[in-house]
Amino acid sequence: MSKRKDLKIIASMIKPKSRVLDLGCGDGNLLNDLIQKKQVSGLGIEIDIEKIKKCLENGVSVVQEDLNEGLKDFNDNSFDYIILSQTLEHISKPIYLIKDMLRVGKKCIISFDNIAYWKNRISFLFKGNLDRGHYQKEVVYREGKQHLLTIKKFLELCKLYNISISDQIYLPHLKIVRKFPNSFSKTAIYVLKKGNRGKIKK
Repeated sequence: MSKRKDLKIIASMIKPKSRVLDLGCGDGNLLNDLIQKKQVSGLGIEIDIEKIKKCLENGVSVVQEDLNEGLKDFNDNSFDYIILSQTLEHISKPIYLIKDMLRVGKKCIISFDNIAYWKNRISFLFKGNLDRGHYQKEVVYREGKQHLLTIKKFLELCKLYNISISDQIYLPHLKIVRKFPNSFSKTAIYVLKKGNRGKIKK
C-alpha cells in the first residue's frame, strides 16, 4: 500500500467483496491491496503504458482508456465503488466524468490536493510558483489540459450540478482544518452517491 494517507482512508471505506473500479489506477497498488485484504473484484483504468505493465505484473486487471472519453463502455450500476484519486485535476471536463461515475457506480470516491492550501499560497506569494514537488511535477507540468482544484471550487461545482456529497474528509485531521478546509486542508476526500441530488443537470 502507498504511504499516501488519502489512499489508506479510501481503502478503509471499501466493503469486502465489493466491485471496485479505480480510475487512473497508476501501478495498481490500491487495487492490489484491496484484492488481497478485502477480496474485492477490482478493475483499473490507466492510460500510461508503463503503469499498465506494472499493474499486470502485480496481477491487477487493467484496461487502457482515456478518461476524457468518459466511461461509455460500462453499463449502469456496474460497480459498488468507483475511485478517482488524485486524477480529477487531469480531466479536461471533470463534470462529465463525474456524471458517468454516478451512472456506473453506486458510490464514487474522489480525492484531490487542495491548491488553496495555505502553504501553497505562501509559496506562490514569495516564489511565484507552487512549491509542491509531486503536485507540481505530476499536475502542472504534465501534458494535457489541467485544473488546479480548490475545495471551494469543487463544492461550488457540486452545488451547481446538484451532486450529492454523502461524506467528506479533510487532511490533516485538525480542528482548524474542519472549520476552514479551503485554507488549511492539504487533501480532500469526498464520497458521492446516487439519489435525486446526484442527477446532473444538462
